[in-house]
Amino acid sequence: MNANQRGRRKSADKRSSLERLYRLLSAFDYKHTNLTLSELSRRAGLPLSTTHRMVSELLELGMLERDEEARLCMGVDVWKFGLLTPKTHGIQRAALPFMQDLYSITGFPIHLGVPQGSEVTVVESLRPREAGQERPRIGQRDPYHIVAVGMALLAFLEPEFQEEYLLGLELKGGLGQESPAEVRRALARARADGYSVNNNKTFPRVGVGAPILDQFGLPLASISVVVPEGATETPYGHMIRSAARAIQRTAWEQGLGSPRNSTARKSSLSRF
Repeated sequence: MNANQRGRRKSADKRSSLERLYRLLSAFDYKHTNLTLSELSRRAGLPLSTTHRMVSELLELGMLERDEEARLCMGVDVWKFGLLTPKTHGIQRAALPFMQDLYSITGFPIHLGVPQGSEVTVVESLRPREAGQERPRIGQRDPYHIVAVGMALLAFLEPEFQEEYLLGLELKGGLGQESPAEVRRALARARADGYSVNNNKTFPRVGVGAPILDQFGLPLASISVVVPEGATETPYGHMIRSAARAIQRTAWEQGLGSPRNSTARKSSLSRF
């Protein structure tokens, strides 16, 4: 084996190791926060021996821990890494005071989302205590057109991206509110009004969302409020739009909407 072949094999082994680590950690979610070794192996799609070896190392590193029943769960170190993510930490810090104001005024659920490929990821959420298991949870990902916080993002992403997204819906045979034609009309309304309206996932309640834009007019994030059935949407639309613009000004002052950051983020969005 020559040097080039050894180099390629080493690179492939490295990618394979990282992929296994990703699959292992991705096996945990809100419905599966604590897993036995065999459950983790099965959900990650990895051999039990491989899972056992990796888990032993991750326990030593503090990335995994054991609960009182000796089941495996995420370690505090993973949480610390997540807090350092620039894409979420900065905008979350800028938005949270305004979200708290909105929540104190309305008493309704308030959500903050960021674009991630073809989905929106919720990075902050304020909800009434009695809401229980109401969606979304922090870290939850949804297709853009399913939720108001996602539609507010999609409406202001690049036209080429929107067309690619709508083509994907067409290929999936979306019907009703999820049909490409209906989503296209909803996007046009969101651009005209400055806020989106969507009840695909909140029915009979209605989500109203508005984008937080960078200096190129592309969305850094979006914010939404979920209002009760029968509530007049327009006042909440104006309220959420004003809050989004206030967050936007704060984000710009903190350098979050700068051309350098926007260019890097635009590149990440292009990967479907």
